[in-house]
Amino acid sequence: MEATPCTLLSLCLLSFTAIFTGASGDDPLDPTGNITVRWDVMSWTPDGYVASVNITNYQRYRMVTEPGWRLGWTWARKEVIRSAVGARPLRRGDCSKYERDVPASCMRSPTVVDLTAEASSRDKIDGCCKGGVLLTKLQDARKSTAGFRIAVGNAGTTNATVQIPKNYTLVTPGGEYSCSSPKIVRPTLFVSPDLRMATMAFMTWQVVCRYSPLRGYKPPCCVSLSSDQGMKIPCATCACKCKPSDARSCAPSSGKSELGKSPVQCTNHMCPISINWHLLSKSEGSVRWFEVSISDLNHHANYTDWILMIQHPAAQKLARANTNYWSLPPKLGSMDVLWGIEHYNRGLGPLGSGHSTAKFKISYKGSSGNWNFSSNVFFNGNRCANPPLPQQGSST
Repeated sequence: MEATPCTLLSLCLLSFTAIFTGASGDDPLDPTGNITVRWDVMSWTPDGYVASVNITNYQRYRMVTEPGWRLGWTWARKEVIRSAVGARPLRRGDCSKYERDVPASCMRSPTVVDLTAEASSRDKIDGCCKGGVLLTKLQDARKSTAGFRIAVGNAGTTNATVQIPKNYTLVTPGGEYSCSSPKIVRPTLFVSPDLRMATMAFMTWQVVCRYSPLRGYKPPCCVSLSSDQGMKIPCATCACKCKPSDARSCAPSSGKSELGKSPVQCTNHMCPISINWHLLSKSEGSVRWFEVSISDLNHHANYTDWILMIQHPAAQKLARANTNYWSLPPKLGSMDVLWGIEHYNRGLGPLGSGHSTAKFKISYKGSSGNWNFSSNVFFNGNRCANPPLPQQGSST
C-alpha cells in the first residue's frame, strides 16, 4: 500500500544533528577531503628562488566560491615576495628600505589571492585567474586546481639553505581551514604537453588543509518541502536571518535592490539560497520521482557552478536524474552528490535575471518506507537549514 501524504509528512525529516567536529577540521562525511597546497622550487635567483604554487581541492562535495581562497603563511626569516604571476599579495607592507626593484610584498606574514579572468596575459600562468573559485574534481578536474608563481628574495639559494615558510592559513567564504605543518616530499616531475621533456623541481613541500566551519556559523540556505498532493512546508522562519521590521531594509521580489539595502529578497527566512524538495505523484512501480529546485534570492550573487549533497534514506538507490550525480560510498552513509549540466542547469543567475532557478528531477527505487524527504542538504558544501518538523498526524 502506498504511503499517503499524511503518512509521508510524519516521516519527512530526521533530526538535524551537528556533523562537524570543532577545531580538528575533520568532516565525518568526507574524512579524507582536503585542500592541498604544493610548493615547487623551480629555479634559483641571486638572492632566493622561484616557486610554482599549486592549490588542489580534494573535497568530495565542497567547492570554494567567490570571492575565493586566501592563502597565507609566515616567512621563516626576512624573505620577501619579489614578484608574483597568477596571483597577488593583498598588502605590500614596509618596503621603504628598497630604493629600486621594490618587492611586491615585504610582509612577514603575507596573504595571496587569485587573479580574475580579466587579468592581462602577462600576469597569467596555467591554472590561475579563476577569481579564487575551486570546483570539486567531480564537477571539473581542471577547475579544481589553482596555480601561481612567486619569486622569493632574501632567501636560501640551495636546497640546504632554503627555509620553508610556516603557519600556513587558508580562508574561504564558507569557512577557514586548519593547515598542517609543511612536509618535504618527493620533488614534482613536470612533463611537457608533447611528452618529450620532463623537468623535476629542485625541492617540493606540501601542506594539507582541512575544513573548519566559521564560528557562529549561520546557514546560507534553507530547505522547503512540497508535494503534488498539496503538502507545503516552507523554510523555517529566521532560518538564515530574521526578516527586518523595516521592509525597506531588504530587497523586493522584483527589481534591483537599492544601494544600502540588503541584496537578499525579503522573506520570512532571509536565506540567499532556497531549495525546494518536491514529491511528485509520478511513480513507476518501485520508482518514485522528486523535483528539486534551487533558487538564488540574492540580487547581487551569481553562481556559475553549484554542487548539492543530499542525505536521503534511499540514497545508493538513485535510479535516474536529469543532472550530473554520483553516490558516495555506502560506508559514509546515504548520500548523493549532484551538480549542474552545462547549458542546461549548471549556473544560477542573480534574482531578477530570468535564470535564477536551477531545476532537476531525480528518482529513487525502494519501498514506500523510503519515500522520506532528505534529512540533510548541503549547497556548495554549506549545510542548509531544514524546515520545521511537522507534528505527528498533521494534515498540512
